[in-house]
Amino acid sequence: MPLTSTTFTCTADPAEAREWVAPLVSREPMWLSVTASNIEALVGDPSRCENPRWWVGRDEHGGAVAAFMHTPPHPLHVGLATAEQACNLAGLLLSEPGSLPGVGGIRIAAEAFAAEWAPSRDLAVQTQMELGVYDLPVRPRLRFAVPGRYRRATVDDLGVTDGWARDFHAAVEATGAAPSTGRYIDAGRVGLWEDESGQPVSMAYASVASGGVTRVSGVWTPPERRGHGYASGVVAALSAERMDDGEQCMLYTDLANPTSNGIYQALGYRRIGDSITLAFQ
Repeated sequence: MPLTSTTFTCTADPAEAREWVAPLVSREPMWLSVTASNIEALVGDPSRCENPRWWVGRDEHGGAVAAFMHTPPHPLHVGLATAEQACNLAGLLLSEPGSLPGVGGIRIAAEAFAAEWAPSRDLAVQTQMELGVYDLPVRPRLRFAVPGRYRRATVDDLGVTDGWARDFHAAVEATGAAPSTGRYIDAGRVGLWEDESGQPVSMAYASVASGGVTRVSGVWTPPERRGHGYASGVVAALSAERMDDGEQCMLYTDLANPTSNGIYQALGYRRIGDSITLAFQ
């Protein structure tokens, strides 16, 4: 498919990518949250990923209007784009050597990219995950008493939080290695819920804010500890803490999991869109 009014520039330098996407992050911080936080992680530690690439689509005036990234082994990620822009990038990449394991991000754009890419490479497309994208327009509301209390994690909790991060990573069938929670703990952005005996029973962490938006993630309660409202407690408290620091909160949740969707909606989160991950086979 020929390019229309959007042209693409590509970089493998995370610092340059940060500069390129900055105007988009300022305008659409919710949708660019994943892109921005991955760029920041790679600026801090380029060894986290081999051969990353970012593409920014520009209009006829040179303004940034779309953003994509590929951080192997993850699928190509659509940070912000229309369906047409996604098709155009797919057409451009089809003229180059190389393969992609899949595509994810904004549903309409990811599906458009897949529709252009897969037939040309004689590949099938399989839906791996469908996520709801939620923001928090009000202060979180915890509608019932949860036994125990909230606290920030410290470096002494790293063994527990890293173990739970690996459990969460495996449960959502994410690619690549589970991230260490160390840098989040150092930044004071990991929350724990303790039961009445002082034992940690649930965790959540928040990304460093980009464009004033933080992404709550890694929400995990061990299976044997579920059913007591601990996840609701830790997400409500962490979200309130981030809002007190002047940040807006967002999160992603698996649409196939009605329990987690119900928890977040009860706290005041509202669904603002969908994200999808598609695998090429």
